Order: sequence, then C-alpha cells, then structure tokens
Amino acid sequence: MKTIHLYIGVLALLLSMALTAQATPEARFGKLSKTYTLHADGSQELRVQKELTLYTHAAMNSLYGETFIVYNPQYQQLEIHDSYTQQKDGTIIRTPANAFVEVLPSAAANAPAYNGLKEMVVVHTGLELGATICLDYSIKSRAGYLPELDICCPIKELSPIDEFTFRIEVPEGKTLHYELLNASARPAEANKDGMKSITWKLKNVEPRPYSYPSLRSSLGLVQQAASGMMPVLVASTWTNYADALKSLTRQFVPGDRTVIEAKLTELKQAAQKDSTDLRTAIAAYMDGLYRSNQCKVSLQDAGYRLRPASDVILSAYGTQAELVNLDVMLQKTAGLKAEVAVCALRPSVADNCGLGSIVSVVAKSDATPKGVALQGTEEARLQSYMTVTDLQVQPLELPFRSIQGTQQDVLEVKADNSQSLPNGWQIVSLKPISVALPLYAYAANTTIRENILLPQTVTMTSKTQVKLPAGASWIPKADKELTNKCGKVSFTYRSDADGVTVTRSISITQQLLTPQTYRDFYALMAEWRDTNNHTLLLKPAK
Repeated sequence: MKTIHLYIGVLALLLSMALTAQATPEARFGKLSKTYTLHADGSQELRVQKELTLYTHAAMNSLYGETFIVYNPQYQQLEIHDSYTQQKDGTIIRTPANAFVEVLPSAAANAPAYNGLKEMVVVHTGLELGATICLDYSIKSRAGYLPELDICCPIKELSPIDEFTFRIEVPEGKTLHYELLNASARPAEANKDGMKSITWKLKNVEPRPYSYPSLRSSLGLVQQAASGMMPVLVASTWTNYADALKSLTRQFVPGDRTVIEAKLTELKQAAQKDSTDLRTAIAAYMDGLYRSNQCKVSLQDAGYRLRPASDVILSAYGTQAELVNLDVMLQKTAGLKAEVAVCALRPSVADNCGLGSIVSVVAKSDATPKGVALQGTEEARLQSYMTVTDLQVQPLELPFRSIQGTQQDVLEVKADNSQSLPNGWQIVSLKPISVALPLYAYAANTTIRENILLPQTVTMTSKTQVKLPAGASWIPKADKELTNKCGKVSFTYRSDADGVTVTRSISITQQLLTPQTYRDFYALMAEWRDTNNHTLLLKPAK
C-alpha cells in the first residue's frame, strides 16, 4: 500500500512540475518601450528601452544572451544610453566596453555594396537565473537619409510583456497616418513644445508562438499579421500611400543601358545555343540570381534605396528589390511586358500604408518557362491577405497562389539512397518532396492557441518507380490514406516489372489554420513525415 502511495506521490510531483514548466515562460519583459521621433529638421530617432528578466538557462544562453542592433554609420548614429544586468540579489553589473562588439550583419555578407552596414552585438554579462537585463539605446538618423517617418512595428515577442509602451512624436501640423492592426487599444494624444505625440500602452501582452518563422524575416511578419494574431503598429508621415511609392519608384532605374544591352545579347546567344527563346533565357538567368545571389539586406535596412540594374549585373548580386528591378528592366528592354508589384500589409485605410509596411516587391510578368507569372519572393503567395499594387498604386492580381502538380522519377537502389542491414537486407529511402518541406516547421506543436497562416497551400503527387537490384524483392506494405478538413495524404505501393511503384500524394488545402482546425493539419503532417511511409524494405536474393 505504501508503494502505491509512493507511485501516486511521484506521479503527482511530475505532473505538477510539468504544469509549472508549461506555465513558466523562458523570460518576461517587465517593460518594453519604443519611441519614434521625427524632428523639425527631418532627422529621426528610434529609442528602445527594455527590462527583461530571465528564468531559464535557454533564455540566458541562447534566446536573450545578446542583443543585435543593425544601423548604417554613414547616416546613423548609435547611442547606448545605459546597459547593465541587475542580478537576483539586486547587484548591478555594468556592461563592460569589450562586451559591445561591432560586426558585419550576416545579411550583408558577400555584398560589398552593403558592407558599410554595422551590427552592434551587445553581450549581456552577469547573467543568472532571475537576473534582469536592462538596455536603453537610440538610433539617430541624419536629416535626408530617410525621406519620411515609416514605421512597421510588431508588438509580440517570444516572451510575455507586462507593459509595452509605443510612442510616436512628430512636429505639430505634420501629417501622421497610423493604425494598430489586430488590436483595439486606443492611443493617448498630447501636444507640447511644438510636438505632437501619440502613445499606446498595452498591458500583459501574450508571447507569439514558436511555430512561426523568425520575425526578422518579412515572411514571418506578414504571416503573423495576416493571420490576425499579431498586433502590428503601422505609421507614416507621407501625405498618402501614392506619394510614398513615388519616392520608391525613383529608385527603380536601369543605370547604364549599354550594360543591360550587353547582358541581353549574351542571353540571346545562350537561347540560340540551347534552342530556346529569350523569354526563357531571361527567366533562367534571373532564377539563378534569385536562388543563389540574393543579398538578404531588407529594404528598410538599405534606407529604401536600390542600386541601378546595371550595377546588379556587374556585381552579380542584389537585394530582393534590386533583383526585381533588374528582372523587369531586362524584360522591358527585350520588348516583353513586365512591371513591379508591391506587397504590403493591409490596413483598414489605404493611406495608413507607408514604405515601412511593404513586405516585398515582386516582378509580375509572363516571362518564366513554366508559366509562373511571378518572381522575387515567397511572400506573394499570401497575396489574399495583403495589399498588392503596382508602383502607381493600381491594384494587381498575382496569379500564382498555390503549388500544384505531379512529378515522376525513377530510383535505382544505390549506396546514397539505401542503408545496409545484417544478412543482406536493405532499407531504401525515397527522395523527399521538396514543396512540402516549408510546411514542416508549422507542425511543431500538437495544438495552438492562435491562428497560423501557412506560406502556401500544396497539392502534389509524386510517382516513383523503384528499380530493385537483381534478385532482390521488397516486403509488401499496406496502402495508407488520411483525409480530413485540412486536406489529404496517401501512399500506395504496387509491384511492377522492374520492382515497385510508390505513389505519394499530399494535399494541404487550408492556408489559414485556427485552433479548431490545427489538429487536422497536425495529423496530416504527422502521417506525411512518418519515415516508414517513404521507405521500402528489401529482401536479399536467395
């Protein structure tokens, strides 16, 4: 009887520990404050102040051990007002000078045109469980560097926030458009010393889920904002969205046209050699740049500036916007129809958009070999949840919304796709279906509390003919099929003259997942990711 009571006591303790671990966050922001100021002379300042208490070793060693601040020292000044750690017993540990490490942002690697950007890495010292990181810094932009005040600020972090303060300060009489997306909090307005301030104070902000990609990517931001679960503050001092895009339009220029003509001549020769047309040659050239030579510096970090198309050709790399500019310029010079499309977050009032709310730019045309009318970004697959226009603010319809198709291949059993077992048995692994891989990260949890927006819907069937080694045979497998509200996955295995034909199908039809439908999506992805469904067991020849 004592043994039973001991077991029950241990189980209760484990359950209590599990529930406590689940309820306790990695860390918690006591305060987080962001203030954007536009001064009368056109200079700007962003001031960030945070107090972050650490509760786990993961928070200390990986999540929050460092703070990363990207800025352009040619036009901006970084000022650290205060930086220290308050330990659990109240001891103050000031951040030493050698803990401020300036490096090249990883996004600017292998991109000499953007090597002037800097990333200040603030290495927080004196960390322990229960310690609080305190950091207060400003990025001051010279007048003329940024044309207007442009803000797109997500509210949620990976850890909860007790008090979030967001403030905008502009000269009185200056146009200011603003909106808090996906939340209903109202700001307080005040006027003092010729400046107008708009302030939001949000209490007990819940953390964002880990299921999403990092917010340092624009894809992560638009997915969370468009799903309705991420509050985002957008604001600008442009008179209207059209004026904002006019400023950007001036950056989309050809540069040295002789360089563009020379590249077109080269592509024409390649097309003749490969017995294709110029349209296909341009698409193949740009596809290589988009895939391998795209610089990850964002439009915002580039100061909303682009290099001319000719410079991109000569350097053989470019930011997303620069590659889109080159893509469109090449097609137009070749007499093809092409234009730049701008994808931005969707506010309730169009003029609340500014350059800061732009998620990406894309090249809209028909110059791709597979009939895809879109190049430049994956975010455009979320067009139903965004504002999509040309550079004259005319609405555009982007036809590429989902991934659909079939594929066939032949697999010969070799050392790189099989695993040898004792007594001559083998396990053969089929090639993964690449279009399904981006969905894997979204099936990390068994349940979710808030909506999730997938980057795409997928309907793909792959038929693989596996040629078995001489004398070998395969162990038959039962077919599988799972269908629910989010789609369908199926696997069939059929003997044929040369071995076995495996047909794998995945169809994920719901792009917006709610807490009610997420279990169906998780079930489909769990079945799809089961390694047994993508392998064959081979019996050796007798």
